[in-house]
Amino acid sequence: MQLKGIHHIALNVSDLDRAERFYTDVLGFSVSHRFSKGLRHIMLKTGNAAIALFEAPDLEVKEAMNLLSEDGYLHLAFEASAADFDNIVKELQTKNVKIDSGPVKRGDGKSLYFNDPDDNHLEIHCDNPSSS
Repeated sequence: MQLKGIHHIALNVSDLDRAERFYTDVLGFSVSHRFSKGLRHIMLKTGNAAIALFEAPDLEVKEAMNLLSEDGYLHLAFEASAADFDNIVKELQTKNVKIDSGPVKRGDGKSLYFNDPDDNHLEIHCDNPSSS
């Protein structure tokens, strides 16, 4: 079997409109598709990453996400260039995103960690920050 890579990651959200605003206005994704059959959902893209957000207003995910992320390591990590990393941190702070941890050194890079409005655990990582 020869796969080309990851096509997209799917996340559950309780309020699709709120989640869309966060991923587009805060993180800079753009909506590439809107779907209304079955569960209401959208496809978002930025760079080489694609995320499908599925609206599930009655699904209680906070406790499960905390268990999987705090006791385990479930999270979604985005890549940033070392040259842009510090500006991204400042922009998140300007947009009132609560940073849970970071920037912290990870290997030869840096990461910061935060949650989306539905408690999905997110990371922004850059490699070799000293080369910026």
